[in-house]
Amino acid sequence: MAIVTTTTGTATQACSNTDTLRIAQRLVYDAETTLHAARQSGIDSWVAAAYDRLHESLAAYTALELVAA
Repeated sequence: MAIVTTTTGTATQACSNTDTLRIAQRLVYDAETTLHAARQSGIDSWVAAAYDRLHESLAAYTALELVAA
């Protein structure tokens, strides 16, 4: 079991490794779509923040994959 906290930090719930990986996959997907929208806007600070979020979500997903293996 893993402990997962929502991005707002308001709820914590025990999840299986499979559930945790699915949540991490969703966060990566959300970060990718956010980056796409930010790039469409042309606002550099939004693009930088979106790249940071994508990097963080990919790092978390990769770490979870290693733990789950």
